[in-house]
Amino acid sequence: MIRNRALTGSLLCIFSASLWGVTGTVGQFLFQEMGFSSKWLASVRMLLAGIFLLSYLFFKAGKKVFYIWKRKKDAKELLIFALLGMLFVQYGYFVAIGYSNAATATVLQYLAPVMLVVYSTIRSKKRPSLAEAVAVAFALIGTFLLATHGNIHSLNISGAALFWGLLSAVALAFYTAYPQRLLRRYNTILLIAWGMLLGGICTNLVTPFWHIQGIVSPVSIGCLLFVVFFGAMLPYITFLYGVKYIGPTKASLLASVEPLSSTLASVLWLHTHLEWIDYLGFLFIVATVFVLSLKTRPAAEPSS
Repeated sequence: MIRNRALTGSLLCIFSASLWGVTGTVGQFLFQEMGFSSKWLASVRMLLAGIFLLSYLFFKAGKKVFYIWKRKKDAKELLIFALLGMLFVQYGYFVAIGYSNAATATVLQYLAPVMLVVYSTIRSKKRPSLAEAVAVAFALIGTFLLATHGNIHSLNISGAALFWGLLSAVALAFYTAYPQRLLRRYNTILLIAWGMLLGGICTNLVTPFWHIQGIVSPVSIGCLLFVVFFGAMLPYITFLYGVKYIGPTKASLLASVEPLSSTLASVLWLHTHLEWIDYLGFLFIVATVFVLSLKTRPAAEPSS
């Protein structure tokens, strides 16, 4: 029975991470082949995912989904989580894809666990452990190789792609660390749902969903629905069930499938050109998750 739960949990985490990775590539397809704006897609994705997730929760729990707004402190923290965390995780990720590709944006977001380590070390005023120091070094080397191809005098990716990718990683680190008190009081999916909805409302003020820029066709509509349902709804739910069965540390390791699936989909489907040094940079960054698993504290759980 325990073995079956462990296998089920592992498969759920791998399935979720694979969906997150492929979703970025589907977004890249919409940008490159269908002419959609990355900012528009991020905006619509958050808004629709928030609406559908809250509808799912309302169907299960009724008016309890609104209880979080009854306490001023909870409401304030939810707004901060949504506007500084969720909004920039989602928005930064898709804008980074627009300026580069899904594989690069996904791997840059994987710097979030290392950023959490640096923050934790500074806050606790303690020297980092060997695993933490190695993880930081790997992250710096990987980012350097990815951004410059080893040439300090030039950038291999655009400054905009690097900025939005790193911003997404910073937001993911904040998104992971900030809502701990809320997570002890409320369902995780509830926080994600409200975060998506609030983030989507804010971005729609700048990039309204009705200002469609791109080719509207059955293919593009299907891709959009995939990004919303299989990228922003289903994997969050299945990943949480996986964590329940196998724990956050093992789940965070299995989530490393995300950049792998994103890279494979980008290269095989969209024929994204990557050089050997890009793969080396990817390897260094993804390896940080495995190195951090050597700690007693669980690594962060990246999610797009």
